Amino acid sequence: MIKIILLSLTVALTVHAADFAPGTFVTTAEVQAALKEMKPDATVFDKVLKTVNEGDYKVSVVILRRSPKPGVEDRGLSHDTVTEVYTILTGSGVLESGGRQEKTSPTDLTLQAAGRSTRGDIVNGKSQKMGPGDTVVILPKVPHRFSHLDGTITYLVTRIEATKK
Repeated sequence: MIKIILLSLTVALTVHAADFAPGTFVTTAEVQAALKEMKPDATVFDKVLKTVNEGDYKVSVVILRRSPKPGVEDRGLSHDTVTEVYTILTGSGVLESGGRQEKTSPTDLTLQAAGRSTRGDIVNGKSQKMGPGDTVVILPKVPHRFSHLDGTITYLVTRIEATKK
């Protein structure tokens, strides 16, 4: 009897798993090709590589590269409905996150898969040094910015947006 139950479960799981589409892949070659599109004098490159829209949420994989611009400090940014997961590929810097934003202004980052967002000065944020292999999860409405870059930094960003309430 147990063999029949196990066989039934195996068949049911196999049939159910066959109903799903394969994963969406982003290859190293795709990342490298996208980075070649960055203009030499640009200080920020933010390119969506792939987006999967499930209906209740969408997930975008983005490549970002930032180069410090002497005398220019990046303002904080928070996203209304988007969670971001940063994984540092090359370079290092200090990420400031949390606290609250002051002197804010709205900005629409829909084309970068970051949706409605707010720029502003971060007050009482926490700072964390980040380098290759480090990952951070930034929830919606959490202010964040690189307050210091040691040079050019490249990181992969996964942006997850709840599309239904």
